[in-house]
Amino acid sequence: MKTARVASIVLSVMILGACAANERQTAKDDGVYKESGNTINRDDRHDLYNRSNNNQNYGFVREVKSPVPDETADFGRGDALDREKTASIISKMTVALPNVLDSSVVVTDAEVLISYKLSETDNKTRFETSDQVKKTAMSVVPRWYHVYVTDDPALKQNVENIGSMDPYSSNKDNAIKDTIRMMKESSPQGRKVSETENENGESKEDRMINSR
Repeated sequence: MKTARVASIVLSVMILGACAANERQTAKDDGVYKESGNTINRDDRHDLYNRSNNNQNYGFVREVKSPVPDETADFGRGDALDREKTASIISKMTVALPNVLDSSVVVTDAEVLISYKLSETDNKTRFETSDQVKKTAMSVVPRWYHVYVTDDPALKQNVENIGSMDPYSSNKDNAIKDTIRMMKESSPQGRKVSETENENGESKEDRMINSR
């Protein structure tokens, strides 16, 4: 009786060990686990947000507030799987905010640029709306993203031009950097994100890198 129980325990351990080995091999074959031991690195997270590798363009969507109440705001969080869909969600959420009539959104691999039109342009409305628009975008994108907003109509075309580019455009980095600089100069960016991050979610290290 004792011998049979020992044999049963040994057999169970062997079965569990075989299952675990099989699961590790399957995970490795599926690309979930890397040889470095990291489960998901930044490049992998980038891929999760761009499941369709056939379209390498930046996501760009323009949304105009619908005259029918609540119709424009019909969106689903499960759509946020690539840049185009992420831009669509942010655009829909933005025009659902008070005082926002029009929203153009560009989502790159690290930034969100939003140009919007206001129904009221007093300083208080501009500041509060910029904070709302920024926080709306940050609620959708991964935490490493930086968000930049503008209500300056002169910069709307800049944002739309970036939206027509792809990651391999020769001047896209300079276009993005110059547009971000002008957005920050001409429009409020809302409140600081945290004690260690500025209004756009940039840390001190981020700002040093971006200034190069």
